[in-house]
Amino acid sequence: MTTSNRQLRVGVAGLGFFGARHARLYAGHPAANLVAVCDIAAEARSRVAAETGAVAVENLDDMLNDHQLDAVSVCLPDRLHEHAAIAVARAGKALLLEKPLAHDAATATRIVEAVEAAGTRLMIGHILRFDPRYVSVFDAADPAKIGDVVHLRAERSGIRATAARLGADSSILFYMGVHDVDAMQWIARSLIGRVYAQKREILGNGNEDSLFAVVNFDNGAIGAISYSWAWPDAFMNGYRATLEVVGTRAAAFMDCSDQGFYAVTGDSIGGGDTHLWPEINGRIVGDLADEIDHFVQATLSGAPYVQPYRDALDAIPVLDALARSAATGMPADVNRDI
Repeated sequence: MTTSNRQLRVGVAGLGFFGARHARLYAGHPAANLVAVCDIAAEARSRVAAETGAVAVENLDDMLNDHQLDAVSVCLPDRLHEHAAIAVARAGKALLLEKPLAHDAATATRIVEAVEAAGTRLMIGHILRFDPRYVSVFDAADPAKIGDVVHLRAERSGIRATAARLGADSSILFYMGVHDVDAMQWIARSLIGRVYAQKREILGNGNEDSLFAVVNFDNGAIGAISYSWAWPDAFMNGYRATLEVVGTRAAAFMDCSDQGFYAVTGDSIGGGDTHLWPEINGRIVGDLADEIDHFVQATLSGAPYVQPYRDALDAIPVLDALARSAATGMPADVNRDI
């Protein structure tokens, strides 16, 4: 809770899977006032407005012009981030931008430049920065504890229904891969400078089915990344993620395959999310709730955000390099001179 009675006046742009959850979390936060929500889809904006008590608006420009806001969550598809993020920045509002920052490094750089020119604030929704498992690995990888990093390895697997739903509008790298690139650079305390990737496309979803890569860090560590959303839809919990870091003195790893909850019927076994955004007693809790709480409290108080936005920017050129390498079958250097 803040020490004052002031509330952060917030709007949410884009009311899909994440935007609807952002809106609910703001609406239930004691230090936030969800003023307005916008989406081009009338059904989505009407539904979320009815659930939260916010005003429903068709487009972002009207929301910025017609309502007194301190901050905006932009939860649009990554290829639509540029216009929305720059509009929010030029309006002088604090911005929580869902990951990834943008769909390529040049666009991400333009967004950052607009934020800096406007002198406003930017936080990227990298939810793993609020996941106790990943934060614990980061703490365990302190150089004083782990020594020099020898290698890192990350896996993120999902179901083919996700790939089919997104189609050619997204990529496994930008929808899923940004999580692990950001986490690996954060935990390694070093940037990735060179990559070698291969991909497989056979399911016909318009994007990569699987992509595997070897990456080289500037501090000499090597890394391995495996991404897939080719798993059948019955895959337990719909996703699996692991990450390990091994140093000269110690090592650490996390595995979220087991969420600790199982639902068993006569012919199947399933589970459910218990960490990211589970709904417990009618409330969304977990990592996403902590992320929204941090954005509200830090924006009100002026405290730094947990992740500097330029750390989030550092992940995007790596994704570009991985895409180039996978397309050509050759290693690629990471170009940060955009």
